[in-house]
Amino acid sequence: MAIAIRDLEAGDQARIAEVDGGPAWNPNPLLWERYLEEQSRGERDVLLAVRGDAILAYGSLIWVSTYPPFKGEGIPEINNLVVAAAERGQGVASQLIAALELRARLAGRPVIGIGVGLYADYGAAQRLYPKLGYRPDGRGITYHEHPVAPGSSMPVDDDLVLWMTRRL
Repeated sequence: MAIAIRDLEAGDQARIAEVDGGPAWNPNPLLWERYLEEQSRGERDVLLAVRGDAILAYGSLIWVSTYPPFKGEGIPEINNLVVAAAERGQGVASQLIAALELRARLAGRPVIGIGVGLYADYGAAQRLYPKLGYRPDGRGITYHEHPVAPGSSMPVDDDLVLWMTRRL
């Protein structure tokens, strides 16, 4: 059965919570309620990759990024892209990214951005994004979206990020 990409809907929270997606998968109903609210206000588009009734992955497009360089340049940000562990390596992330890029392109945005963590759990994303045409934005790494100065020490966690962009 083919993979379909569709918008997050109100009834999806319970189905997302049922997925054994691995450690990165976030079933927290409060997160999904917030995403639905942000989507209804036009602040974020949330897409799901599905096969039949099975949710395989999710990802969102934040129209006004909180990363200052993206915000200042009007670059929308692909955010919280997660593929269920059992579905990885099958092109699901690439399809979801293409759909998010299409949203940005149709909105007239010439560039799209994405951040990637720096530890091994992000290894697949670190390899995938350059293959899809993403390049570092040239501003170095950030911690909580603030530049990391040479010689400083930061925790290696989800907030230590390299930001990348792609021309659409």
